Amino acid sequence: MTTRHGNPFDVEKQIGLSSDVKSSEKQPNIFDAEDDDRKSSARGAQHGSNENISQKAQDYDERAANLWSVYVQEAESHDRALIETWKDDMEGIIIFAGLYSASLTAFLVESYQNLQPDPAQETVFLLNQSVSLLAQISQQLGPNGSNVPIGLPQSLPAFSPQPSDVRVNVFWFMSLVFSLGAALAATIVQQWVRDYMHVFQRYNNSLKRARVRQFLYEGAVGWNMSIVVDGIPALIHISLFLFFIGLSDFLFSLNHIVAIMTTLMIAFCGLAYIWSMVSPVLYAQSPYQTPLTGIFWWIVQTFRARQHSDNSTMGERRLVSTNMTDGRVELAMDESDDRRSRDARAIRWVIDNLTEDSELEPFVVGIPGSLSSPWGKEVWGTVAKYQPFVADSSEASANHSSSDASGARHDAVNDLSDRITRLMKTCTEPGILSEQARRKRARACIDAALSLVLSMDGVSGGEWRWFVDNDTMSQALVYLGGVEKIKQWPTLPPSDFDSAFAARWMCMAILATRKSIQHASVREAAGSVIASLSYARAEDSSSDDSAIQTAGVVDKRVKKAWTAAQNIYYRLLTESDTEKMDEVAHEILVDCKDDITDLEYIWNLLGWADDVDMSILELVRVVVEATGGVLLHLPGAAMEWPADTRRLPEKITLREPKWLIPQLLPPQLLTERLWLCAWNLRNLASPGAEWPEAFADLSAPELQLRELQKLLDDTEGWFKLQLWRIQDIRDGGLVYMLELFVTALRTTGHISPESRPLYIATLQSITADWSSHRNSLGTQKCLIALLRDVLSSMHTGSPSYVIPTFVIDAILELVGNIIPGSQRSLVKEALSSVDDYLASTPQSMVALSVKERLESPGLLG
Repeated sequence: MTTRHGNPFDVEKQIGLSSDVKSSEKQPNIFDAEDDDRKSSARGAQHGSNENISQKAQDYDERAANLWSVYVQEAESHDRALIETWKDDMEGIIIFAGLYSASLTAFLVESYQNLQPDPAQETVFLLNQSVSLLAQISQQLGPNGSNVPIGLPQSLPAFSPQPSDVRVNVFWFMSLVFSLGAALAATIVQQWVRDYMHVFQRYNNSLKRARVRQFLYEGAVGWNMSIVVDGIPALIHISLFLFFIGLSDFLFSLNHIVAIMTTLMIAFCGLAYIWSMVSPVLYAQSPYQTPLTGIFWWIVQTFRARQHSDNSTMGERRLVSTNMTDGRVELAMDESDDRRSRDARAIRWVIDNLTEDSELEPFVVGIPGSLSSPWGKEVWGTVAKYQPFVADSSEASANHSSSDASGARHDAVNDLSDRITRLMKTCTEPGILSEQARRKRARACIDAALSLVLSMDGVSGGEWRWFVDNDTMSQALVYLGGVEKIKQWPTLPPSDFDSAFAARWMCMAILATRKSIQHASVREAAGSVIASLSYARAEDSSSDDSAIQTAGVVDKRVKKAWTAAQNIYYRLLTESDTEKMDEVAHEILVDCKDDITDLEYIWNLLGWADDVDMSILELVRVVVEATGGVLLHLPGAAMEWPADTRRLPEKITLREPKWLIPQLLPPQLLTERLWLCAWNLRNLASPGAEWPEAFADLSAPELQLRELQKLLDDTEGWFKLQLWRIQDIRDGGLVYMLELFVTALRTTGHISPESRPLYIATLQSITADWSSHRNSLGTQKCLIALLRDVLSSMHTGSPSYVIPTFVIDAILELVGNIIPGSQRSLVKEALSSVDDYLASTPQSMVALSVKERLESPGLLG
């Protein structure tokens, strides 16, 4: 019944009209039904100071209509919400006052009679007087009547009501007056607010509505209308307490036992009322209050000032407002541990209570924003470290689910993960949503999952506790990778491509791949490759050392075959006359005799590597399938193996693998494709031979792949490096993920300032568990090779290959953490790369720190 509003008009003074406009024009009267021309004339006549200024000059042009339309919309929304509350309160007061006054009147009918003489008692007194007088007359009529004195009859005694009767009637009549006064005031307030809101329905012109509203609004503020409205319930309260006091006094004149029991109940209600009055002052979260609470708040805040700070104060501690409504808002926004806990409980409450996808989607959209600040990360950390909320004397609980109230442990983190997974499934399956809604929802889910993973790394059991189902995430990434054209990022114009989301997609794809690479099936497949290389030497061993020796042999053979195939390819590019195919082919066979011989010789030598190829192709298949095809959309990570339409020897069946990962090449298959050029050159004149459209078509299509060109042209010992990479994948794939990250950055080119923090957080996430990889030789070898690669890119002169400083710093830091505990040769190699980097960038503090760690006593001997 009694709702405290404070002063609601104080919060909306920011949209008022300028003082010069208000002073130069008389505001229209909304209750006047005269036409606009007469009102304009009246305004002009009343303001002599502006007689020389035309009405057109005093007003705004048509372009200002939107401004006043916005004002009217905001004002109407604000006023309607406030006035609807007032109207509901007043209706409740009128109903209660009517019922209460009727009940009180029944008591007054009995009590007011005690304030006047009792007619029955007066009648008895007069009858007694009559009887006494008749007795005296009868005695005088007797034999001795003359001797009997006749006494004068006593006069009617003066009436004096009992003090208790006076008090009771004073209390009850005052109570009746207050109650009827409250009803009357409530009725008048209803009329006020109805007239106030009438301005929004009366006029269509936005400027006129704005001016009339501002005119009435300032009147309501100036005449403290909100205080008057808030004071009306106080009349009902005063009326009730006057009635209770009178009731207690009335009962004591009748029966002490009844009076005592009733007084005790009245006292209990009075104490509860007093507690409701002071509890918000003592504990600002208390939901209980009375019309007098604001006064006590003002008194306490005046003499015992509390302070607060929030974003609006820039961290400065300021006094809490003496207005209770504003003061509680300031305390709610006060930067403190309590606010952090409340924010966390609010998030948990939302997670527990959202049931529909349409409700959850806006929540998911807002997750990245809630994690964009240190405060938001702390709040989500509190959500993850959930402790059941228990209300104490200083903090009341409200709006918590039954599970929270029971104190049972409920994991909101897993719950949110399941909900995002279900939401994401609705956009990975076509037909459920429209294409636009499907795309929007998938982006929102990926943004939310990425923000949670990057922000909550190491909280609540590790980063992947916040991660949705990996298969569902992979499906969403593949879907968006296609519709957003992530693979074509470097070739699309900025106007046709959302690079900001592409950066988020890429980071999420890296993190999802990181999760998938650690699967047991991938590690087993990597171990099989190492075993096949070891067994190829016909040694009863599967050690890494035997595999390294085999890799050295493969390196020499394949590198030579690649160089020979390139020489032939460049020679073929110089020929364009296909009409003399036989003559040209003969010339090429002569000119490239040594290269052709090398290709044929190496292809025969690598016949033993069939098992190695099979195991590498199986590893590629497992990796692609484990990632759900995400690698196929990640720039530079994987691709479909180029089709080969060249003629084949009759007894040879060329393998046609589906996927090509540049970092995981099968040596025999690559050599076979390179050798096929030599075979076709030798057999151009044979029966059934098809003449190509261009001589270059005789070469392997792999020679034209930029990824393979960089790998085999620029990398010394590429197959050894590939073996170390496979060892790294077997041991968790730390450096392989860094390679994918660096390759994607190189492929996409420019890094915007907005995406820089995102990339840094992704790097930190994928390298967070470096300590579990420090004993892997393959990881150490790949890390040094990656360091050399990114440092050498600084001297290429090609902007597309230059790696950002923050990536170099992250790799250097990882080198400083992992390499100091490895072999001395690796330490020296790493130190040499760091020294070269410092020669060109001497101010790098990270490089200097890593150098100091690598030069620690005992590491170099």
